Amino acid sequence: MKYPVPMLLALALCAALCVPVRAQQAVQPAGSSLIQKLIAVDQLVEDKQYDEAVRGYEELLAANPRNAQILNRLGNVYQALQNSDDARMYYLRAIKADPHFAAAVNNLGCIYYNERNYRKAVRQYRKAIKMDPGVAGFYSNLAFSYLAQKKYPEMMDSFERAASLDSTVFDQRNRSGVDVLERGADSSGAVYFYLAKTFGQMGDLDHCLEFLNKARDAHFKNIAAVKTDPAFAPVRSLPAMKEFMGRLAA
Repeated sequence: MKYPVPMLLALALCAALCVPVRAQQAVQPAGSSLIQKLIAVDQLVEDKQYDEAVRGYEELLAANPRNAQILNRLGNVYQALQNSDDARMYYLRAIKADPHFAAAVNNLGCIYYNERNYRKAVRQYRKAIKMDPGVAGFYSNLAFSYLAQKKYPEMMDSFERAASLDSTVFDQRNRSGVDVLERGADSSGAVYFYLAKTFGQMGDLDHCLEFLNKARDAHFKNIAAVKTDPAFAPVRSLPAMKEFMGRLAA
């Protein structure tokens, strides 16, 4: 079944091109020959040659039918092809092969998110975090799922945890090896503003201003709240922030 990209906080079309380093080490395939073949097929995914990548991974899987890493990669390619049924099947097979494979658990959560089953998505992301709490992408996915449910305190906490691990995780296309969320056009201003609040609370002026500017460019209606929202208190008195607020009044 192919699904449209949801209007609200859609998932980036999938795919982690590789799993996080810690997770990859846990399921590293044996043999340097297989590793080299995996790298070659990964490059096909990088080049968006998805049909060729599917054939390449399936050939490797035929010789390694319970290799969780290959199964997860196949799920990622089918996500990129917007084939959620096959992506789900391969993620489930990866988890069956290695129940502690956090990346596959996270990626299954992305399937649920695309289906707007946010409760199941949250459950998967929380499982992935429990398995590997050091991956920023898991927290960012969790944050956007909370946002979709309007659970703002939980969302802000998850945003902050993600940003503290990797300040680049909210880029539209992150290369960390897990699925991350991109912003839908109708909600991007609010998302950028929430991200600015997250970095403001952390005292990270550069990233705070980056997302405030994006929120303004997306015509976020409540951008003037930067002047009063307590989350911006750590950076509000800094010259660059004063300059930004001054431009709002102009």
